[in-house]
Amino acid sequence: MKKQRSKNQRIRYFIVNMISFASIFLILGIIVFQLLQTSIYQSVDTELNHLAGNETFLEGQIKMLQVDRTGQFPKDSPIFDSEKGTKTPPNNFQQQVILWSEDGDILNSEGLGSRYNDLQNIQFSTDQLDTVTNIEVADSNDRTLQFRSITVPMMSNNDEKVAYIQILTNTDPIKGTVERVKQILIACMVIFGVLSIILSYFLSKWSMKPIMVSWRKQQEFVENASHELRTPLTIIQAKLEKLFTKPNHTILEESETIATSLTEVQRLGQLTNDLLLLARSDSNAVVLEKEPINVNQFLEAAIAPYQELALAENKEFILVLEKDGQVAFDRQKIQQLLIILLDNALKYTNEQDQLQLTSTIEKNEWVIRVIDHGIGIEEQQKKEIFDRFYRGDQSRNRKTGGYGIGLAIAKWIVEAHHGKITVSDSEPKGTTFTVSLPLK
Repeated sequence: MKKQRSKNQRIRYFIVNMISFASIFLILGIIVFQLLQTSIYQSVDTELNHLAGNETFLEGQIKMLQVDRTGQFPKDSPIFDSEKGTKTPPNNFQQQVILWSEDGDILNSEGLGSRYNDLQNIQFSTDQLDTVTNIEVADSNDRTLQFRSITVPMMSNNDEKVAYIQILTNTDPIKGTVERVKQILIACMVIFGVLSIILSYFLSKWSMKPIMVSWRKQQEFVENASHELRTPLTIIQAKLEKLFTKPNHTILEESETIATSLTEVQRLGQLTNDLLLLARSDSNAVVLEKEPINVNQFLEAAIAPYQELALAENKEFILVLEKDGQVAFDRQKIQQLLIILLDNALKYTNEQDQLQLTSTIEKNEWVIRVIDHGIGIEEQQKKEIFDRFYRGDQSRNRKTGGYGIGLAIAKWIVEAHHGKITVSDSEPKGTTFTVSLPLK
């Protein structure tokens, strides 16, 4: 069931990523193609609009119609060359000019020459005057020619009865270029589409890793919490059922049973508080109440009960307070941190063993070290001791009564203060926990 759910989630990620990448590539390709097509045709359209608004050019085309009929350039022609007596028309091979009559007849068929065979099939229309349009014409060889065209009316009277002038620019080379670019873009989009599928596959796999880790930790948390809660509840239930079997016994006679039940209730209450703190830390619901505090005075008051406890257990507790100063921190949370570290140090040291707490301020950090010379921690376990419910030696933890969440809480407290906590070996044996907290 879990694997199927994970597979379905991964498929959803894959589809979402693939659609996202494909959409980006498609939109990008369309934008690039449209910009390229517009920029290519823009120069042609600009030239057509320029010629359509050039009165000298338009009048010159009418004069050229007179030349076609008389074979001579009039002296007052704006296209007359005084040195040669003639002048080449201003339109090039790609550019054609058609003079239309009011009835839609081509007046300059002689001037068009052989090109007239290609242009005679153009359908005359006055629907889009002074506007650049696309025109497709079938030539004498049944090939389709592409033109950009603009038609302008002739407002002034002229002897040749020219009513409209149509200027055309052949765009077959441009269309060929656009088609080639289009093919290249399509090929690139296909390639990038394949790459997006491959990338989406690996991204879906990669994005599922933290989710699966979180999912696994959540399941482990629920399972371990249920297990730890079940143990004290089972003991309490058994003790209460025992009391019902002996209704005539006095409280004194059953004091041991009652004391055991109370102990388990206390442990259950502490475990519940710890679990609630961890749950709140995950949701960032815990707000630190920082205040400037003198570190040496704080430590002397916080560890006093543990000095007495160490003395009662025939253990040596050394407090080393070096450079003093004020640090802004949450008094309650840091005290809870010290309780966790000192409690572990006392649990895992034997009689006559020594434990030590040192405090100093160095390099803008408040550094606390809790050093014990007890049984120590194996190297492999050092990487996991801050994980929730982790207990390296189950028999040892059953003996000490730990739940494996104390160091997880300690790590959260330190990180909430933007500090760091590390663990290392003590010499000649034992364990050192080092906490570094920033001064501000």
